[in-house]
Amino acid sequence: MAEESLSSRLVEIESMLDRSRRRFEEGSRLVEDAHKLLGDLQQELLGSPGEIGAEDSDEVSSKLLASLKASGGEMPESLCGGRLAVDQVQRLIRIDGHPIGITEMEYRVLELLAYARNNVVTRAMLLKHLYRRADDQPQPKIIDVFISKLRKKLRMASGGAEFIETIPQRGWILRDIEAQAA
Repeated sequence: MAEESLSSRLVEIESMLDRSRRRFEEGSRLVEDAHKLLGDLQQELLGSPGEIGAEDSDEVSSKLLASLKASGGEMPESLCGGRLAVDQVQRLIRIDGHPIGITEMEYRVLELLAYARNNVVTRAMLLKHLYRRADDQPQPKIIDVFISKLRKKLRMASGGAEFIETIPQRGWILRDIEAQAA
């Protein structure tokens, strides 16, 4: 009698686990679909291809940068507005008109963020922009290091203003901060 009760309880628990697994998988698919749709919208806003296949993933950030440069006609001497300026000619970053010291790689990260200002830039885009060849690419976490160092330097130079916003599971956005808001 106890074995039958135990056996039926086991079948019931297995059934509950199967239902839970199906619900979890369905929820995961919904989240993945939502992220994909969000990514597609972002790519459309940036003018990049909506579907990024393996064959063109090496060129996504280069195409993004080229299309952003081309869409502006004459390239402005300084990217961004408000308190932050990215001077392309001298390859300098200025906050409130004062230059701040950053490395070449930090400059290139900020340059891509500035071109796509107020739009999400993904980790893959930054990696492809910084490291042209796939065999040159370091671990993807290096982007977190560059972003962290940039944030610290920008925060120190601006008296605590946050220019770079993290969009969870997507990437980063460079926001314009007006001089009056400071």
